[in-house]
Amino acid sequence: MTMPSGLMPTMRRVLTPAARTVRRSVLPRVFPSRSHRWPDPVRRLRVVGLLSSASGLGKSARLCMAVLARAGYGVSGADVASLYDSDDGLPFGGTAGAAGRADVSIYHLNPPMLLPGIIRSNPMRFWQGYNIGYWAWELEALPREWIEAIRFMDAIMVPSSFCKAAVERHTGKPVLVVPHPVAIGAKAAVPSAERSAAGRFRVVSIFNFGSSFERKNPLAAIAAFRQAFGDDETAELVLKVGDGSRYRADRDRLREAIGTAANIRLVDEVWDEARLDDFLGAADACLSLHRSEGFGLTLAEAIAKGVPVVATNWSGNVDFCRPDLCFPVDYRLVPARDEHLSFQGMEDAVWAEPSVDHAAAQLRRVRDNSGEARGAAARLRGHLRDYLAGATYQAALATLAADGAGASRPLPAHPEPAAGAGR
Repeated sequence: MTMPSGLMPTMRRVLTPAARTVRRSVLPRVFPSRSHRWPDPVRRLRVVGLLSSASGLGKSARLCMAVLARAGYGVSGADVASLYDSDDGLPFGGTAGAAGRADVSIYHLNPPMLLPGIIRSNPMRFWQGYNIGYWAWELEALPREWIEAIRFMDAIMVPSSFCKAAVERHTGKPVLVVPHPVAIGAKAAVPSAERSAAGRFRVVSIFNFGSSFERKNPLAAIAAFRQAFGDDETAELVLKVGDGSRYRADRDRLREAIGTAANIRLVDEVWDEARLDDFLGAADACLSLHRSEGFGLTLAEAIAKGVPVVATNWSGNVDFCRPDLCFPVDYRLVPARDEHLSFQGMEDAVWAEPSVDHAAAQLRRVRDNSGEARGAAARLRGHLRDYLAGATYQAALATLAADGAGASRPLPAHPEPAAGAGR
């Protein structure tokens, strides 16, 4: 029997609280953890994540698989996207559910997804091999659920120094910074000749509604663009979003903010990676007025294509967004307020409130000095290449091997939360 589509959101609202209670309060107490020594040698790796999802979590897991396969490892993938209603049908490399035991499993699943993902992807593989969690968090304090999840992993990888600072204060286990291995081609992309000939300046902003509307802060992006260019038909803002059908109230807020502005477009579709790459590479500027980022994958992808970026100068993206080579936006720290499940209970946490006035000025600066902006973007692209080359999955695995990774000290089963971390 097929459930009517209109009932799905209602069922999800009814079942989610019960599922969340089981995930937070039951699974961590009944699921056995086990520490493992580093295997030698490491030949086979397994990546568990939202491999078929168009989300940032899905993209990060696919990038991990691709770079490890190119490094010569045998790589298998376990896709758990359907468990989280996030299967967009995107292809991924490696061998799904490959036979044979992996030496190391890398779970591209943040702690709220971790234990259900382990169970779905075969808990025997978890108990038999060395396990690494790849986690991206967007605040300076960790929630209790994240702190408790550390004991299930032998090591943690994170995409930025911002994330590392949040995690390593709670563990003596290895915490290694491994930025997302964004592909940087031989040549930078260029805006389309047709649009350039028309004198049209395109600003793009890309995000998924499931990643928290308040954190991604698209209303500020609209306000900054409107302040910078008003109704100027030779400037356009394109908001490429995902999962709007699941977050209709947020999508409605976005549409209301756009109103009748003819130079702002909302695109809510699932695109394959090639189309998304072409779209981003053809932009004149990438705008991200986020309140916090664990890394800032879209920004890194824009930089890799030589696109000038205008971005909040706080959190994970500052590792690679050199302020002299991009267009950083001033901010002030304010209490983090968000109804998104990820941030509930974080009453004392803070995040950035970017300045709309400064963002508008930076957008005008990019447009008025396009040659200078492209030149800076080209140099930032080189900086990103060097940065990524110095912090790879291969290097992190080599570090674990050199250390033996056998001195992992699991936390007590129920550590006290850090200041600012809610229950």
